[in-house]
This record gives sequence, structure tokens and C-alpha cells, in this order.
Amino acid sequence: MARPSKPRRWTLKNLNERVYELRVTYPGSRSRFRWMALTDLHWDSAHCDRSLLKRHLDMALAEDAPVIVVGDMFDLMQGKWDPRSDQNTLRPEHRGNCYLDLVVQTAVDWFAPYAKILAVITPGNHEASITKRHQIDVLDRFCFSMRQLGSEVIYGKDWCYVLQKNSRVNSRDTANTKVFLHHGWGGGGPITRGLIDHSRTRDQWDGDIFVSGHIHRKNIDENNVVRCTLNGKVEIRNQLFVRCSSYKHEINDSWHVSQGRGARPLGGWWITHECLRHEHNTEYVYFAEQI
Repeated sequence: MARPSKPRRWTLKNLNERVYELRVTYPGSRSRFRWMALTDLHWDSAHCDRSLLKRHLDMALAEDAPVIVVGDMFDLMQGKWDPRSDQNTLRPEHRGNCYLDLVVQTAVDWFAPYAKILAVITPGNHEASITKRHQIDVLDRFCFSMRQLGSEVIYGKDWCYVLQKNSRVNSRDTANTKVFLHHGWGGGGPITRGLIDHSRTRDQWDGDIFVSGHIHRKNIDENNVVRCTLNGKVEIRNQLFVRCSSYKHEINDSWHVSQGRGARPLGGWWITHECLRHEHNTEYVYFAEQI
């Protein structure tokens, strides 16, 4: 007899066009919940490590963990009109007159097993370039097709928030985590490796966790902010800056190598929350883990 499935611990809904609510329940103290942060899949590129991506998505599926993709899910550079096109990175199944349609159709088939865990997908510079030049929103088509398969995926804006609302079962102890999503910008130089962008981000956006990608670097940074609540309580709030890398092996990419760039790390991060029950309150701490 098949084992009954566990009740889902998370729900997702749209609060407005730039804020999405992820509501999570915790069965008790010391229990954890995590979701997977990914960027720069470049899924349709021949250089995408799909076996690694599948392994990571299978891990998320096994524990019913939401997956959030922050930009450049697709590569979309192999159209005959694109000066960056390279036939060596064009997959055989995407050779045809309807290149963009073929990418979407094959992506829907490939991601169908993960429909129920895809939570939020936001655009990156690769998708934005196609929309700008061809008035075709590839991600909108993809997300619509996934919802037809029963997915609750939200097609997010270029910058947006996920408001994670944490609560313990049979308790009124709740806490919110503001997660800021932005694909990223800049070149990610060999010295700063994008860390300087974290300083620029916290000067302009409020949040607890910041997720970005774009430069195909992988790092995390932490910052503490001292705040005074409306009740006059002084508290220290931790900020976590998470930079996800890519799933694209760029050492074989001619344009990447021509810029004097070498291999880059692959993969994203787990974003983990832990419920800690104290004598007078419940705390929800968060941190990043290697996938």
C-alpha cells in the first residue's frame, strides 16, 4: 500500500504585481523549512549541465521544496537574427524556423515533472532582450503552460519581493522574512566578484534576504542592521545576500572565453529557515546552504 502523502507545509499567493506571499508552517521547535534559489539556468543552451540541474530539482521535489528562479532561465541566443548566436550551442531539438516556440515547447515537457514545486520565476537580461527586440515574452508563455499542468508558479517582475510568513503549529508566534529578488547587473569583476553590488543593493532596497545572479559567480555575504521598533525595542536584524551561479559550462562558450574569462562555479543555494522556541518567544533564523 502506498504511503499517504504528507500535507504541504507551504502555500503561495500573489499579493500584488511585485509582492508574493509564501506562507510556511513549522511543526515545532528545531524544525526547518527550505526553498531552492536558482538563477541563470540557460536551460536551452547546449552547454547547460542538465544532469546537474535535474539532480538538484529532484532533491527539491523529494521534499516538496519550492523552487525560485531569478532570471535567465533561458539562454535564447541562437536565433539567426542574434549576433551572439553560435551553432555549437544550439541543441538539435531547437533547430527549426520557430526557434523560440521550440524552446518553450521542449522546456514545458522537460519541467513538467517539477510543475508543483516551481514557485516564482522572474526575468533576466536574456529574456528581457527577446521581449525588447521581438515583442515575445517567452517566460510568460512558459509559466502559462506550466499552470495548465497544475503548477501554481508565479511569473514575477524584474524586481520583486517574496514575503515569507513563518508560523508554528498551534501557536500565535509568527515572523515575516522579506526576500528581495533581482537578477543582477554589472560584470562581476575578478577582484570584487560581485560583492560590491551587495553594498549598492542594501543602500536602495529594504529586505532580509537578497537573491541575485547574472554574473555567474557564487557567494554569500552577511550584514547586520540595528533597528528601533515602534515599541522602542532595539533589535539587531541579520541581512543575507545570496549570489547564485549558473548551470552553464562557459569554459566551452566562445564569447565567454574571448572576454578572458575562465570556468565558473555551478548551481544555486538552499535558503533555510529554522524555528527556535525560546522561553518567551519563537525565533526564525535563516541561512544559506550548499545544494
